Formats: sequence, C-alpha cells, structure tokens
Amino acid sequence: MNYTKSGFTLIELLAVVLIIAILTSIAVPQYRRSVQRAESMEALTNLRTIFDSAKRYRAANSEAPLKLHGLDVSFFDADTPGNSSFNIGKFHYTFTTNGFSACRISAGSYANTYCFTMYYNYKSGSAQYKDLLACTSSTPKYSWLCEALSTSKLGSMYVIGS
Repeated sequence: MNYTKSGFTLIELLAVVLIIAILTSIAVPQYRRSVQRAESMEALTNLRTIFDSAKRYRAANSEAPLKLHGLDVSFFDADTPGNSSFNIGKFHYTFTTNGFSACRISAGSYANTYCFTMYYNYKSGSAQYKDLLACTSSTPKYSWLCEALSTSKLGSMYVIGS
C-alpha cells in the first residue's frame, strides 16, 4: 500500500495561527478607537443640536433651559427627556444653569470616562468665553480622545472648536 501524505504540518498551522494573532493584536485596538471616536462624534452632534436649540430657547424666554422637554428638538432614544438629566445611547446628558454636558457611560457610571461640556458663559481668570465647548477626561484611558478633538487647552479642559 502506498500512502500519500497530504495536509499541513503542525509547524505550518502554528505559523498561520501566529500570523493571525499578530494581525488581530494590531487591528482590535484600532477598531476600538474608531468606535470610541464615532460614539464621541455622535455625542458632539447631539450636544451641538441641543445647544443651538437652547440658545433659541434662551432668546425667547430669557432663561436657560433645564431639561430637554420644551426645546424644539427631540431624540427618540432619550430615556427621560422631562428630567434635567437623561441618557441617549452611551452618553448621560445633564442640564445646568450655565450649560450642559454629555458624559460617556461606562459600566453603569460616568465617573472615570470623558465628558463634553457646552458653556453659555465661562470665566477663566479675567477672560470670558461665550459658547465654549470643552472636553475633560478623568483617566488617561480617554485623554487621547479629548486631545485628538481639541484645538486648544484651557486649564485642565481641552477646547473643541473656536
């Protein structure tokens, strides 16, 4: 009987597995960064939409809005638009008298992630800033995102736009 050997050797299979592992170790972190950047751009778009609507509300009512309900925008996935804070997607939005913020929710909280904050008026020393959009991060894990989106730095905040 003649046996013909066909198939792959163990060394060849190990080499292929090693190459796949190396490519995966390069691709997965880049994919995660792309997803994080896309999520942050969605939050920025929502924040700017709310901010524009809040400016119109302030012009008409001479006061800052403290909830999404009453503005001329709506989001189908906002969980409690009648409250001063609500969730849209993976971000927690909060209204204050001087603006509002969107913080990334991570494992049920947003303490160790990053936040975008829009200020109607912001004072830093003797300087006054109007309609300021800033990014802050409490952990180095997300500080790259604030740095990548910013145009300048103001104290511990990264300023986005002008």
